[in-house]
Parts: sequence; structure tokens; C-alpha cells
Amino acid sequence: MARSRNIKPGFFSNEDLADLDFAARLLFIGMWTEADREGRLEDRPKRLKMALFPADNIDIDGMLDALELKGFIRRYETSGVKAIQVVNWSKHQNPHVKEAASTIPAEGQHQPVQGEHGESTGQAPGENSSFPADSLSLDSLNLIPDSLTPSSESPEDLFDRFWKLYPRKVGKANAQKAWAKLKVHSALFDRMAAALAAWSVSADWTKDGGQFIPHPATWLNGKRWEDELPVPANVHHLPTSRHHGFAERDYTAGLIPREDGTYAF
Repeated sequence: MARSRNIKPGFFSNEDLADLDFAARLLFIGMWTEADREGRLEDRPKRLKMALFPADNIDIDGMLDALELKGFIRRYETSGVKAIQVVNWSKHQNPHVKEAASTIPAEGQHQPVQGEHGESTGQAPGENSSFPADSLSLDSLNLIPDSLTPSSESPEDLFDRFWKLYPRKVGKANAQKAWAKLKVHSALFDRMAAALAAWSVSADWTKDGGQFIPHPATWLNGKRWEDELPVPANVHHLPTSRHHGFAERDYTAGLIPREDGTYAF
């Protein structure tokens, strides 16, 4: 069962994640909603695909290997159970105190770790933790600070991050000129990165091998991070109601007017 988790804008600026395919980055986010309160989930690629990418033809198993190679997850098997552990989960995530205890064995153990009265040993909100309960702090992934924290990164450093994120790497010199005109700061960069993450999985950018992705300079000059995403083609709108147009109807059509202003059949 999926759980509610939080994500900070800095996630989209992680340099190690930026090296991965956009689908692998989205998979990593989705895995948090599938993981239990200890950051564990079953290592079942087909099930993950059906839960997170039911309409996409992608290699979940390969993306899991890539995430493990970068150190974001560990894939292991114990007591005949294939499982995944999100690295440093218990240090940086405070699940809800009423969330069910984990039933997946930890790596190297033969049964789930249980505390007194069968409760999970994961931290309850506010217990021995310096992180707020409503935040998934991913400092262990070397994420940049969120936009409320002053950043020491120069515009050139931010451009390098943008260039790694942008899926169509053409016209770099023109993109750098456009970047310089914008005077990008960390808060603006976070908005750009969030927009790129959304557009990178949109139908407009993924169809026909990505040939309709605009050049980076075009995207920057047009401030395209402010564009609204198109409605997916597979989203069914509510049918048009038959109960409309009353004001435009002629209710006297076919009737015989009388001298007193009334009508007869």
C-alpha cells in the first residue's frame, strides 16, 4: 500500500541523481511511497512497474541496479525474501507513529526488527531526531539546500547543474548566454529543476524519441519553466452535460401568440 511521503525541491538538483535517466529518478521518488516505515520494500520489479509505471515500457530492474550503483538503495536477499533498503531512511525520515510496523526482514536478519508490543523500532515523530516529522531530509544524498537557505553556488555552477538535467544537450554556448541574462539564483533554479522534472516525463517531450524537446536556449529565453503542462491525452474528461443552453432556447417556437401576450398550441 502506498504511503504519503514528502520531497524537497533540492532533490532535482542532486548531481548523482542527475546522472541517471529521468525515469530512474522518478522511480526513486515512487519507491518512497511503496516503502514501509523502515524504508524497506519487496524487490519485485514487475510489481513496482505496475504500481508506478503501468503505462510505460521501461526497464525497472535496470534502473534499480543503477540506483544501487549510485548508493541510493541496497538490494539484498534474506530468509528467502528479496528486498530493497532505501539508504539512510531511518536517519532522515520520520514516519507517522501509527504507520504499520515493517514485515520485511532487515539485511542480514531472519525476521523484521520488532520493538516492545510489536511496534516498529523506527522513530516516532519527535523521538531522538533533529529532523521535522513532515520532511524527508535527504542530506545523505548531498542535495543542495532548499530555496530558503542561502546558497554559495555561482551562476556558472547552477548552469552546470541545469545542463546535466536538461534532456537535450545542444547549443551549449547559446544556452550559457541565455542563462547569463536571467541572473539565475537558487530559488529560481529550484523552480526550473522542478519544471524540468515534470516536462521530462510529459508526452510532448518523450514522443518520437524526444525530437520535440526545445533547444536549451529556446527554453531559457522563453522562460518555459513557467508554461503549464498539457493535459495528458489518456485523461478522460467528463462528458458534456445535456442540461445546458436553456437561455438560448426558443420556448415559443410552434405556438400561436394571443392578444393578451400568452401563447396557445
